[in-house]
Amino acid sequence: MGSSDLKKRPYGAADDALKQIPVHSEHIPGAAMLHPARRALQYLTLLILILIPLTGLFRIDMAAGTFILLGRQVWFSDITIIFGFWLFVASLLVMSYSLVGSAFCGWMCPQNTASEFADMLTRKLLGRSADMMDISGRKMQVAIRNQSLLNYLLFGIGVLLPAMIYGLIPLLYFNSPSVIWSFMTFSDSARETGSLYWIYFIFTALFLIDIAAVRHFWCKNICFYRVWQESFKKPESLRIHYDAQRSDHCAGCHYCVDACFFDLDPRSTGVIDNCVNCGACVTACDELHSKSKKLEGPGLLSFVSGIQGNASKRGNPVVGFLARTRKSLLATMAGLLLFGIGIGSYQSEHLSVYKQAEGKDGKVLDYRVHLAHKLFKPTDITLQVEGLDPSMYELKQKHVHFNTAGSADVMLHLHANMSAGLHRFIVRARAGNGWSDSFRVTHFVADKLQSGG
Repeated sequence: MGSSDLKKRPYGAADDALKQIPVHSEHIPGAAMLHPARRALQYLTLLILILIPLTGLFRIDMAAGTFILLGRQVWFSDITIIFGFWLFVASLLVMSYSLVGSAFCGWMCPQNTASEFADMLTRKLLGRSADMMDISGRKMQVAIRNQSLLNYLLFGIGVLLPAMIYGLIPLLYFNSPSVIWSFMTFSDSARETGSLYWIYFIFTALFLIDIAAVRHFWCKNICFYRVWQESFKKPESLRIHYDAQRSDHCAGCHYCVDACFFDLDPRSTGVIDNCVNCGACVTACDELHSKSKKLEGPGLLSFVSGIQGNASKRGNPVVGFLARTRKSLLATMAGLLLFGIGIGSYQSEHLSVYKQAEGKDGKVLDYRVHLAHKLFKPTDITLQVEGLDPSMYELKQKHVHFNTAGSADVMLHLHANMSAGLHRFIVRARAGNGWSDSFRVTHFVADKLQSGG
């Protein structure tokens, strides 16, 4: 065919010829892994939430009024550790929101994990149309074939068990593992703190109501944490992308909408919406294309990040992410540095000496030596008094043993036959782990004639 023939052919015929060329898109079943990966991460998050207080990584000791961090009691005087830790965590979360948007809600949030589990039970036992909480006031529609006492009983047990597990998690963050174990085994020590059972009952009841009825309504309308996340999302953050060029595949299909537990249309998501990047719509569309004999290629939905459609604006995604989060990155590094300095200068023990109350004659003869051990490991502390003759004082205990973190008081009694004037002495403490400290005391003894006169 010569060039003259090509010139004579109309453009429409050329387009028809191009359309006849077979084009095949290879199906990539990667989206099939999204659902099991997300479930694994959700359950792993629950396991981590339980292990954090059990391992001493973080817990609040209500009895001692301290934080427990990395197996250490952290007092408010350890301000470098506290400030560095919270600055590091907060800025790291801000960076993650800028990168992956609301993925925490869809992949890790315990609320959504329990809600999705309850959704699954509802569909299997009561039917797909059984909406547990409808603000429109409509009565819950239970499938006729599922209206049996056994199904209601199984559903009640199914939502009660996770509520009981969830009710236990807050207790782990405010009580030691030994107390929780005594609580779970109904031992005598647990019965002495009967209020713990009432607290557990209240938590379980709240979680039961949440899992059985509230569910995703909380995420859509109440959750303040979600609103905080939205304030850090950017147009470049991870989001759902719809391939509009193949929109003919969507004719009469709402499979992705049905798969979304937030009742969204994943084909028209924006920067501010209820999408939690769970990927359920991506998996649904991909599965439909993989099973269909008419639809070729992968699904029309996918995860994207950065600026799409304009090569001049896309650039390097890593450089773009660092540019968006440079302030948060600096805060994260500063927090990590402060935390490291605090851990490096951490004092595992504390020594202080206090005067006891004065007697009727205004004399002070007793001092209280206060020792605090801040590690959950056994240790021995040795006390000694320097600067006073042994005949002038009596130290009630020279060796103090700690099985775990705690505090102890040792009485130091000064004899009444001490000479008048100022007596300066040092109370020194040494621990088996190498720690040592001293406390200087100035004791005044009035002249007997002056005090008598």
